[in-house]
This record gives sequence, structure tokens and C-alpha cells, in this order.
Amino acid sequence: MSETKVIKEKNIDYSNREVLVELENLDKFFKVGKNKTLKAVENVNLKIYKGETFGLVGESGCGKTTCGRTVINLYKPTNGKVIYEGKDITKLSSKEEQAFKKKAQMIFQDPYSSLDSKMTIGDIIGEGIRVHFPEMQEKDIQNRITELLKTVGLNAEHGARFPHELSGGQRQRIGIARALAVKPEFIVCDEPISALDVSIQAQVVNLLIELQREKKLTYLFISHDLSMVKHISDRIGVMYLGSMVEVSSNTKIYNQPLHPYTKALISAIPIPDPDVSSEGRVKLQGEIPSPINAPEGCKFCTRCNYAMEICKTDRPVLQEIADKHFVACHLFDKGLDEGIRAMKEQDAKLSRAPQSEVQENVEETTAEAEMGKRLDDEAQARNIDSTGMTK
Repeated sequence: MSETKVIKEKNIDYSNREVLVELENLDKFFKVGKNKTLKAVENVNLKIYKGETFGLVGESGCGKTTCGRTVINLYKPTNGKVIYEGKDITKLSSKEEQAFKKKAQMIFQDPYSSLDSKMTIGDIIGEGIRVHFPEMQEKDIQNRITELLKTVGLNAEHGARFPHELSGGQRQRIGIARALAVKPEFIVCDEPISALDVSIQAQVVNLLIELQREKKLTYLFISHDLSMVKHISDRIGVMYLGSMVEVSSNTKIYNQPLHPYTKALISAIPIPDPDVSSEGRVKLQGEIPSPINAPEGCKFCTRCNYAMEICKTDRPVLQEIADKHFVACHLFDKGLDEGIRAMKEQDAKLSRAPQSEVQENVEETTAEAEMGKRLDDEAQARNIDSTGMTK
């Protein structure tokens, strides 16, 4: 069997690029119990350009999928705007929303649960065609279904089968065919390869890249597989606890990561070479805070070796500190050079400090954050406001 290689990323001319999707101060919160709120996505600002693949990475539970679902209006945002081709999709009329659904589709993470087990593959793919193109004759619909099956590397006979009769890779191809059925311009790929064998992952990624080139598609590619995101994405955004901490080009994120969290993620990518030492890897200390009670300041301060006093109280803002390189970190408040210098100085201190001292500093920051949460919870339980007066 011949080896499957991932197609290398394309080069996009950004000199005259057109914004397709724009997120402005996007929030998506969920109520948990009576008095608590889970902030799955908070204050996200982002632009996705036509024809590019924007990779969205972060640990499991950081809000990547929620962000993707909100972008295509499967979830209604709590605050902020999702602008598609100049229109806020949260304020569309029923007719405009129906037209938007034809332009934006989603490939879901689980290729089995996202397919109706009681429907044949042909019916699954044809459902969107029948809804959005009611004028099409049944013969033309069947021809379109056959064409889509061939496009994703399957045969016409697969249309008569049910999802349980297909392999995981074949089911994911059906998910791709279903998304392509209504001829979209923008597709959210929600971890489309995470449930597949490694031998199949490269095939699916190659298929996505080929389809993008042929049909001029735009992708939001969500994944926690950093090595695969590196191959397929043109620009990458890094999320932590619902907030965007760094956005830049593929090359800059992997070769010059600036945010401490991004540096830790890139450092964690396994290198298949037994001669390469893991001593230089960034090892995060402490636990991930709860999105229900995130730290008041920087959400990453409880695990960051570079945390300062301001990090505990003030939330950093995503700002451009180099050419098209955006970072949300107080280290770079005075510019790129000052931030890099401060990180080098701290690295030198950590290299000389005993590991127990480093752990103690992280635990102290975590304990302070947890104490603040407990005081807030106790005050809320007693119904006392911030001034100390009973409401």
C-alpha cells in the first residue's frame, strides 16, 4: 500500500484579501444552575478571509466547538456580532437565514452520531438539496447525490447503505458530501479527523484541501491535533478558556510563538525521534481553572511562569504587537522587544531556581485565585454587594 502524504499548504495573496467572516466581541454563555454562568466563549474578535483555512486550536473544553457552532448560527450569541459578507447573521430575517444556511455548513466531529441511523446515505445527502433547491427534479437530485459520492471518493452504490454499514472514514466522507450538497462557500470543520485512524486522517485532510482548491471554499478548521493544523491552516488562532490568546500566520505560530500558553502547546507536539531530548519542553503547572469561575485577570495566570501582579487583576486585550501577529499578554504591553526580553530574563531565573520553588510560586498564584473565588461565592450566597452592604 502506497504511503499517504499530506498535501502542503497553499500560499494565499493577502495583499487584496476579502473578509468573509468577522467576529466582534463575541460571547456565548450558558446558565448553570440558578446563579452561575459558564462563559464558553468570551470577547472573541476575529476575521476569516475568503479562500483561507483558519485553524482554531486549544485544549479540550476551551470553547473551540462552541465558537464554531456560534459562527454558523447553530448557537445564538449571548453578546457581540457574527458578520458574514457584511451582514450580522444574528439579525437576519427568516428568508435571509435560509439563504445563509446554503452558504455556511458544518462537518461535525463524530461521523456516526451526526448521521441519522434510520436514513440511507442517499437520503442523508439529498435532504439538504431537497430543502434548499425545491425546484430540482428527482432525477437531477439523484445525479447530484451520485456526483457528490464520487467527489468524496465513494461509489454510487454507497447511497443505498445505512451509516452503520460504513467504516469511520467512509462515514466522515459522507459528512463532507452532506456539507457540500448545498454548494456552500464557508465550512466549519469541527475536528473532522479526531475520530479516525491515523492512516485515514491524511486522506481526509487531502480531500478537504483538494475540494477547497476546486470549489474555492473557506474553512474554519477546529482541532487539538497541532501537527495536522500546521499542514492545513494558513492562519491559526489559539484559544484558552473561551478567549483568544494569540492569532498569526501558520509560520509565525509554529516558529515564533509569543504567548506563554502557545509556547507550551507547540512544545508539547511529539517529535518521533528517540535522540531528541524532551528536557527543553515547557511543562505547565497547576490545574485549568473552571470556566464558571475564571480568574479575574488573565485566565492563564494560575499556570503561567511569567505571571506578574497585573496579570492577577487586569484581563489582557488581544493586540497586534508585530506585523499581523496578535497576542493577549501583559508581557507585550510595552512592545515586542520588551516582551521577549522579559521572557528571557524569567527563563534565566527559572533555569537557576529549584523546581520546588517554581512549583511553590505557581501554587501561590493558584491559591490566591481560588481564595478570590471562594470570597465571591460566599458574598453571593449572603447576597452582599461589592461595597459590603447587604442588598
